[in-house]
Amino acid sequence: SETMQVQVTFYGVLQQIIGARRLTLELAEGASVGVLAETLSAQYPALAERLPTVAFAVGDALASSERLLQHGDQVALLPPVSGG
Repeated sequence: SETMQVQVTFYGVLQQIIGARRLTLELAEGASVGVLAETLSAQYPALAERLPTVAFAVGDALASSERLLQHGDQVALLPPVSGG
């Protein structure tokens, strides 16, 4: 099956968990944001427990877990805003 690469950027505390600001992930072609999240969870268990509160943005727009990704997409993981 074909694969694609997406660029993932981490912000705030997520960057500390991953130990990098940016990763390139290889996913199956047509994978969704949800598949991306599962892939990250498997590779970074410390991230998994935080993912329910993380917002995913593709390009400049927030994306649901059903959002399909394309090769070369820029995905940002945004931690919840603290305070309130």
